[in-house]
Amino acid sequence: MILNQQRAVSVNLRALRAYLRRIKATLGLANKVWNVCLVDDRQIQELNATYRGQHRPTDVLAFAWQSDDGGGVACHPADQEFKNFLGDVVISSETALRQARREGHAVQQEINWLMLHGTLHLLGYDHETDDGEMTSLELKLRRQLDRRPRSLLRGA
Repeated sequence: MILNQQRAVSVNLRALRAYLRRIKATLGLANKVWNVCLVDDRQIQELNATYRGQHRPTDVLAFAWQSDDGGGVACHPADQEFKNFLGDVVISSETALRQARREGHAVQQEINWLMLHGTLHLLGYDHETDDGEMTSLELKLRRQLDRRPRSLLRGA
């Protein structure tokens, strides 16, 4: 589910949902679900301060429902209601816009990439501790996900 709780940046929710479906297909997560929430800088700064102790906006935060070691915020393992739920990805559309402008691409592309980044965090990847594994995978997946299917190309 994608929730747009901000008004600062215009986003194409249909395109975001399509990209999220491609992420699910590419990563083999067809039976998994997670939320993506678009917020403004003020909202993400509050979350960043509360959960990471950093009193500034950030681009994306991921809140995994249950970690591999059974920790996290999950309910008792016997509870099957959330069996396929990965967690929440929260993206600041304002920070995404600034980053997109700085890098010279569309904000929609930046938000796509932040959805991918957050999803990888939900799956347990951590670029701060993994010696480049997550970054390498993310860049590979960006190239793969950003290719248009052959049937959509002119003359195909």
